[in-house]
Amino acid sequence: MKNAIRIAALSLLLAGSAASNATADQIDPALEQAIRQRAASVLNDPYSAVFTFDIVRVMGDNEAGKICGTVNAKNGFGAYTGKQFFFAGYLHQGGVYEVFAFNVPGYSLELAIANGRICD
Repeated sequence: MKNAIRIAALSLLLAGSAASNATADQIDPALEQAIRQRAASVLNDPYSAVFTFDIVRVMGDNEAGKICGTVNAKNGFGAYTGKQFFFAGYLHQGGVYEVFAFNVPGYSLELAIANGRICD
């Protein structure tokens, strides 16, 4: 059942239907923490990560959403990578955020916006 909910939420996120915009300063601190925890499985040094939340799409009454932004974190050599585009999808149920998608695809936020498929 939980996987069915995730698939439905992911479909809505990719389709971009019924989305409203929020600004980065409106992100719930609990959502930011959930994104950081999910990013820890992807980044070499998650404790060094500096995030910007540039595009926030909220679905329904904050039941789900997607966030596009940048992350700058240290790589395996201890140097910062520079700002890398990321996107994350989340569910919000029972007051708890679950980030079910976090990806750093290796191209710029500007390209992702121009492409118009992920962040619109």
